[in-house]
Amino acid sequence: MRILVFGAGAIGSLFGAKLSKYNNVTLLGREEHIQKIRERGLIIRGKTRAIFHLNAISRLEDYKTEPDIVIITVKSYDTDTALKNIIDYFGKDIYVMSLQNGLDNVEKMRKLFDEEKIIVGLTTEASLFLKPGEIEHTGRGKTTIGSLKNTRFLEQLYQEFVKAGFETRISNNIERDVWRKAIVNACINPLTAIFGIKNGVLKNKVLSEIVRDICRESIEVARGVGIEIDYEDMLREIWEVIDLTSENLSSMLQSIIKGRKTEIDSINGYIYNLGKKVGVEAKINKLLTELVKIREEFK
Repeated sequence: MRILVFGAGAIGSLFGAKLSKYNNVTLLGREEHIQKIRERGLIIRGKTRAIFHLNAISRLEDYKTEPDIVIITVKSYDTDTALKNIIDYFGKDIYVMSLQNGLDNVEKMRKLFDEEKIIVGLTTEASLFLKPGEIEHTGRGKTTIGSLKNTRFLEQLYQEFVKAGFETRISNNIERDVWRKAIVNACINPLTAIFGIKNGVLKNKVLSEIVRDICRESIEVARGVGIEIDYEDMLREIWEVIDLTSENLSSMLQSIIKGRKTEIDSINGYIYNLGKKVGVEAKINKLLTELVKIREEFK
């Protein structure tokens, strides 16, 4: 399978590298990162320890064939630009997969691609960008993939993920699963970014109560748009992720540390704004969004 990973940062590099064992994979990323990969391969430390020699480019124009699928791993605020570039270069008759955080990526894809061409991926695999050409696989997790309309291609993609070593399942309700992943992120990411803490610290007595409140409020918003999620079941999933990633720095905290924009508007900010539309006052999500934006300003 020909796979183009669009936005090869920490998580994109991890998936691209492992998928490259059995597929023709090309990473598209920042010039410094790509140059190091070309020079000495992609070095992965941690749960995966290997050097992967695979195709790597920093300009889409350098991709000289047509991929079977483009896996999009850019930050959610760059999704529109990525999709436009993909359409300009390949057209719309191509499979695109979002492997991102945030609630608004599918919405953006729907505006530009037919539903049968859209695949959604969710993962709790954890990866840390160490330096150009080098990442750390900090935590093993679970990956879910699904399509908006049934497509045979999904089963083929599932087989490739499994062969690459990712614990993967096919979802029969990917839009609900997107919400579940977003609620996990809404509970973990902003608190860790605001306080500069590892995920495991959220088990602190005070912070754990805030996690519960975020979960409850976010579920109310989800129900307002017809997504039914059980509170206790959702909370169990959140604590499971926190336990599995207790030593990890969330992607939002990593963005703060690097002085970059976060995805808060596509997670807690999106939940708050959607709440206004459906008559749910999501005060906690609003507060978290504002506090993270302050952290962005005063890095």
